[in-house]
Amino acid sequence: MSKGVYSLATSNKAKVAVGLNSDLPSAERVVNSALFAKREGYAEPIFISAKKPESPLFDAVGKDMSLIVDKSPHVTLVELLKEGTVDSAIRGNLASKELIPLLREEFNCPNLCRITLLDIANRLVMLAPVGIDEGDKLEDLLMIAGHAKRLAEALRMPCNVAVISGGRLEDRGRSKKVDSMLSASESLTKELKAVGISAVNVGIEIERAIEGDSTLILAPDGVMGNLIFRSLVLVGNVESFGAYAAALPRVYVDTSRAKGSFMLPIVLASALSKL
Repeated sequence: MSKGVYSLATSNKAKVAVGLNSDLPSAERVVNSALFAKREGYAEPIFISAKKPESPLFDAVGKDMSLIVDKSPHVTLVELLKEGTVDSAIRGNLASKELIPLLREEFNCPNLCRITLLDIANRLVMLAPVGIDEGDKLEDLLMIAGHAKRLAEALRMPCNVAVISGGRLEDRGRSKKVDSMLSASESLTKELKAVGISAVNVGIEIERAIEGDSTLILAPDGVMGNLIFRSLVLVGNVESFGAYAAALPRVYVDTSRAKGSFMLPIVLASALSKL
């Protein structure tokens, strides 16, 4: 199923702005990933950096790919995205604390509704929320699920939601905290079904979601979603296409600087560029 993302990216071959902090060790991974994405025909990466990389490892920057140098690369990246000069953008290895607040301000979008796309055994699975400050209310989770359904349609995949909670469904009564989380997951599952979204409450058994036909793992909040992401991707080596900021009117894919490669987020940003 993941082949569809690559096909869309190849078809679009979008201009993707890629944030680059050339002072960090991860800069080499960003550049090499972008080079590979370009050579494979997935995208036309455009680097946004505070300065031109000086290492011989980055000789291709400015020769094989475009480079925009600006003392405030995060500001430039958001401006290019907002103006439509680029088709889409990824954070690359720029600092999240500078870029995310700017995106929220410039697009007047307090909740980005970030949804990460995972490749689990060649099967696409969405995971949300993954922003630690997102998904605190039932209304937020419903909104994220709605965006996930739209994303699934764009990627030509079904949207089957697995609602995650703090215990097995039969664990009610073991603690007040678990009881509260189970009640919340039951309410969320009911609300999702009421708006026509396929949903099942799997409790704490995330393995059921991954092994079954679920295509969206919906965590109780952004903190737990982020923990699930880090466990699967940064510890378990599950492939991630990055986190699509579904609430923005332009296509932006958030990335983790801890990733070994940034190619998949570039592929996703190109694939979704006409969404």
